[in-house]
Amino acid sequence: MGAGGEEAMTASYFRGETDAPWVNVPVGRYLSDVAAWVPERVALIVPAGADGQPERSWTYRELDAIAHKVAQALLAKFAPGDRVATWAGASPLMVFLEFGAMRAGMTLVTVNPANRAGELQYLLELSQARGLFFEPVYRKLDNAAALREVRAMLPSLETVIPLNEWENFLAGAGDVALPVVTPNDPALVLFTSGSTGKPKAALLSHGGILNNAALSARQLGVASGAVWLNMLPMFHIGGTGTMTLGCLSTAGTQVMLDFTPEAMLDALARYRVGITMAVPTMLVAVLHHASFTSTDLSSLRTIVVGGTPVPPELLRRVRREIGAEVMTLMGQTEAAGAMFATKPGDEEELVTGSVGGPLALSEVKIAAPKTGAVLPRSQVGEICIRARSVMLGYLGNPEKTAEAIDDEGWLHTGDLGRMLGNGYIHVTGRLKEMIIRGGENIYPREVEDVLVELPEISQAAVFGIPDEKWGEQVACALIARPGRCIDIPALEESLRTRLSRHKVPKIWRVVEEFPLNASGKVQKFRLQEQVAAEEAANG
Repeated sequence: MGAGGEEAMTASYFRGETDAPWVNVPVGRYLSDVAAWVPERVALIVPAGADGQPERSWTYRELDAIAHKVAQALLAKFAPGDRVATWAGASPLMVFLEFGAMRAGMTLVTVNPANRAGELQYLLELSQARGLFFEPVYRKLDNAAALREVRAMLPSLETVIPLNEWENFLAGAGDVALPVVTPNDPALVLFTSGSTGKPKAALLSHGGILNNAALSARQLGVASGAVWLNMLPMFHIGGTGTMTLGCLSTAGTQVMLDFTPEAMLDALARYRVGITMAVPTMLVAVLHHASFTSTDLSSLRTIVVGGTPVPPELLRRVRREIGAEVMTLMGQTEAAGAMFATKPGDEEELVTGSVGGPLALSEVKIAAPKTGAVLPRSQVGEICIRARSVMLGYLGNPEKTAEAIDDEGWLHTGDLGRMLGNGYIHVTGRLKEMIIRGGENIYPREVEDVLVELPEISQAAVFGIPDEKWGEQVACALIARPGRCIDIPALEESLRTRLSRHKVPKIWRVVEEFPLNASGKVQKFRLQEQVAAEEAANG
């Protein structure tokens, strides 16, 4: 039930359902419980791939046994409480390590395999990982050579295990008693995106990641025993938590896949997939693929789009041509996964114009950034959530932890938005990106949305630059569409008919590409640094 009363109708506060169960066991124990319930149900499938591997699958009984053996092999090299890192792409070994490490009372640290030597060094130093499992070559990147560059500068890293020596690692398993693990113990270290600076290490608990995944599945209306298609990276909470543990929470079957339109269509039909997560570009590629019309997609009930708006026409086309529900979901590493999601049966304008409402057993408020006071409905402020699944804190950074989680347990997400009448959230941008020009708040997302509607603009990034007179001035970097030119004076004139004058950028840069972090997010702080330096040099 949501919050009631007259105040709840006017204040930007809403409570998710309160009658959902809370799973009070650690991840490894939960896997054993599911294996005892449906031992012969298929838990994990990896389709035949371009690497020449045949299709592989494991039942819950087999997955439970593998997790036990991996835990024993880990305990032969490390101790409960140690942090052990992975630096590899999605594969069944990542699932085995996830469940095995958690059963051994160790904390799994997941590193993006596309990170290079300097990034790897920073993240392993930050996490103080004692062990590292890695792919020597990842998508033609020589990660073995990158590791050699920095190995001597990582004194905490005692053991390195290439994944092509997996069987040798398992052969070292002994027969020792597994440690007692509680739901409050740390389970995962995941790194924030680093879109506004260096990544931070979010420490997540067993209970946090397991319950967030289970409550996400509940919000999305996923049936028990459903088949989940997981195309998300296993170094993000979406892959390790929402999909892997969400599937576990429904005693479902997880199909792991690297995305191509052909592979996705084949998997959807072959395995009778019921739910998947995708970004709009994936869906467009599938809808335009030659074999789309001849593929049986009748089993697909739910397509979840995370972290990006769903274009209305794409939503209508998916519903019309696939017959599946499209739902939006918004999550954050610090929240251990999803914070908001729409629900089955929601109207088009809710799916395309919001990220849904809070999960069960959680609360949301829109707060004044400086005071934390709850704002009236429809007013833009910082999105804050309160839930038992929220991170334990940032590893080794109590100051940033205190900034993120206040004394009342509210996680300050750094996202800006407003609350709709039903408690759903419309996101307007990032707090750290908000520009204050002459006392006026300007939200970059609002300006960017107008810019990318113009035929000559492919991408836009709006940000603030220090200004003596106004405090901040609005700047914008643009990428042109192929074959098009951008006329800045004409563009400014066009914007003045669509936006308030103070929102129209005064500083422009047309660039070939934006600086991106390893997750593909635009690093606006780098754009700010570059443009500010150029402006200072030009006087």
